[in-house]
Amino acid sequence: MPGKTRALVTALRFGAKYGPMAYEAAKHGRRPAQAVTHGSLTRIGARRQALQHASSLIDGSAMRVFHGDKQVWVVFTGDLPVATHPRSNVPIAQLLQHADLSRRVYPRPAVPAARQLMPGRSAAASGPPRPSVAARLRRPTMRRPNLRVLPGRKLPPAS
Repeated sequence: MPGKTRALVTALRFGAKYGPMAYEAAKHGRRPAQAVTHGSLTRIGARRQALQHASSLIDGSAMRVFHGDKQVWVVFTGDLPVATHPRSNVPIAQLLQHADLSRRVYPRPAVPAARQLMPGRSAAASGPPRPSVAARLRRPTMRRPNLRVLPGRKLPPAS
């Protein structure tokens, strides 16, 4: 086992030589990495909160603006600015001073477009109501003669 002994001695030698430097680098490098991660998560959370707030308003929208190096989302109802996410002590008018209001983002509608009625069709003309998923699952789709019958259940009549 001379190979293992030699590797262990080399590892101990490098650990003794470079260990203190590696420890200091890890100690001082952790805080900036945590700050970057926390900042990106805060930005994503602020956008989500702003769009959620805008979806609860009539004709709601949100727009990203910057105050210095900080990203702020301004929420609008119609053309009236209502709030900022994250909260800011800077007046909203000052944040929007040089902003292009045509770059506002509108939240997705609460009802997906696929579920909305087509234009020109009423609810009565859309056809008979479809059976629920549970009703469709209860209906047998094909008969299999080798199925076991559970106790207390009867076989459906053969067709």
